[in-house]
Amino acid sequence: MKPIVLILGTVWLLSLGAAFLIGQGARTSESQKKALLEQRSSSRPSSSSRAPRGTKDSRDSRSKFLTASRTARIVGSSPPRQAVTELAQLIDPVERAKGFLALIETLEVDEFLDVVADFRALGITEQRMSEYGMLLHAWAKADPKGALGYAMKHTGTSFARQAIMTSWSTDDPDAAIAFAKHEGKGANPLLVGIIRGIAPANLSRATGLLQELPYSRERGDALQSILPFVMENGADAALTWTAGLADAQLKSGAITYIMSDLADSEPMRAAELLITLGDNDAAVRVADDVAGSLARVDLEQAKNWSAGLDDDLRAEAVEGIIGHYASQDPVAASGWLGSLAGTTNLDPAIRQFAWRSQSSQPELAADWIGQIQSPAHRNEMYNSVLSRWLRTDPTSAEHWIQSTPDLPEGVRELPNHLRQSEQQRRDRNSR
Repeated sequence: MKPIVLILGTVWLLSLGAAFLIGQGARTSESQKKALLEQRSSSRPSSSSRAPRGTKDSRDSRSKFLTASRTARIVGSSPPRQAVTELAQLIDPVERAKGFLALIETLEVDEFLDVVADFRALGITEQRMSEYGMLLHAWAKADPKGALGYAMKHTGTSFARQAIMTSWSTDDPDAAIAFAKHEGKGANPLLVGIIRGIAPANLSRATGLLQELPYSRERGDALQSILPFVMENGADAALTWTAGLADAQLKSGAITYIMSDLADSEPMRAAELLITLGDNDAAVRVADDVAGSLARVDLEQAKNWSAGLDDDLRAEAVEGIIGHYASQDPVAASGWLGSLAGTTNLDPAIRQFAWRSQSSQPELAADWIGQIQSPAHRNEMYNSVLSRWLRTDPTSAEHWIQSTPDLPEGVRELPNHLRQSEQQRRDRNSR
């Protein structure tokens, strides 16, 4: 089980935009705000009567409220569709974000569509996701249905739709929910965006919407969206929150995420709570995370703690501990693992040990693989560890294979297979 640390992309994007807006607002004087309002009301009453984009009047009105920076010059002197293209080319992410926020302040409702379309045509790279989120967020504030209509027709993933729903639901949750439920039933991805939008202000309502979703990827996304707000008051309060979830599978998943997150920040507290959980399936899934985190803080305490667990939890805990232990001291970790023989299912721990120790102690790692009870897992680990060893130290690896009894025939033939593969590769390269 991987830790939750899923800081949601959409939340992050909108937070970035909000931070810049707040900062920009704090730096804007009252006289500038008044002038901006007066200019908008007098010179931009409608799309038909305001000065065309790119004209001198338009440029002057834009430039009045912007600092003398490169982004200000772009926004102040270029039509929106040209400005968005120029801003997207800026390398400095802070300047780029400031420029987009300045551009957004100048856009009329009927200009968003072309600006977003032109921006998308440039290619939505990882570096441009934050600006894309800003544009969608702002468009949703101005015209949520228009923004959604565009997203549903022109985008192939749920990102844009959920970002728009997140923005809309923060302003008018009732309208956003009504729209989402009219558009789709079941695992409705639009509800995921709404849950993200309303969770900060109304966790109870967001929880209710979460429980309306059936088991699905969408429900998992929604759960991950809501958990940061659930955990604001601590793990104990968060676990109490899970008691109100009617769906057993949803509850178990929530407990798993909460415990994994707690294991990262407070491993001892997570270890204490683990043995009190009423959901054994969730406890088993998270035991390796908790044990591994505790081992990184206090190895001896983690080993002692694991000894008092029930068998199913202990197997997972030993796997978590051995991952850290073998990375630090493979020989000592091997000794501890040997002392546990017969006490619990060690297959997961042996596999973890072999993975972690194969670089520094390949022979020790290979010796342990033979004790894996599952034939499929045993052969898988032999092939993986021995293939690596044969590439780094073929003489020692082949000697170990020849001198180790009862190896499967496929494992014994591994050196020949690797030599044949290498020769075939050379032959292809020489053609």
